[in-house]
Amino acid sequence: MLKLGQIVLTSGNKDHIDHITDSFLNLGVSVVDPVGLLDLQLDDSTWIFIDWLLPTMAGVLLLNLLRQTMLGRRAKVTMVLPNHDETLRARALEAGADDYILGPLSPEALAERIRVYQGAVRQPETAVLTIGKMDVDTNAYLARYEGRALTLKTLEFRLLAHFFRNPDRIFTRASLIGVLGKGGEVHAERTVDTWMSRLRRSLQRQGVPLVPRTVRSAGYILDTR
Repeated sequence: MLKLGQIVLTSGNKDHIDHITDSFLNLGVSVVDPVGLLDLQLDDSTWIFIDWLLPTMAGVLLLNLLRQTMLGRRAKVTMVLPNHDETLRARALEAGADDYILGPLSPEALAERIRVYQGAVRQPETAVLTIGKMDVDTNAYLARYEGRALTLKTLEFRLLAHFFRNPDRIFTRASLIGVLGKGGEVHAERTVDTWMSRLRRSLQRQGVPLVPRTVRSAGYILDTR
């Protein structure tokens, strides 16, 4: 799970910057031109908020371009949506967003989302997690099965890493939302099933038998016993 160092916004003003720097003394905040975002020095402590509607390009296009870069794949990205339309939410997640929030993004709403996420953050005890023939390197954002590197989207990797840190334990949909910094939106729990379905399909397509399973009326678990 990402330890926050900097917040990057594609829209905002001095109020956003002042509110966050006053509330979180250890965080840097910047508002960047959408095109300039691709040139930033990003790392895995970066949380980016991309607006769905941008002056120069569609936010989902910017997200696609960002995820094609090595550093951009490691940053956490929240898409700021203009409304609760399910099609927009699905497109944002499919493009590589970790989660979404309803805009316009006020300084107060931004601070609250950060607080929710920080409440769930904890550092892993070890960078490389191993179960059977599978290794998950949380520093390199890389999973291997029988020594073969797997192709996973950022959110898929974060989910997998969380289950590897906590095998044989059931996680409710609400707890997974908190782990990934999703927040308490009323529509969010239905999205967890989509996340998990994509993770399992991705692992199975690549010949990995170890996948989290659904526990009816409870949540999800990664069985190792």
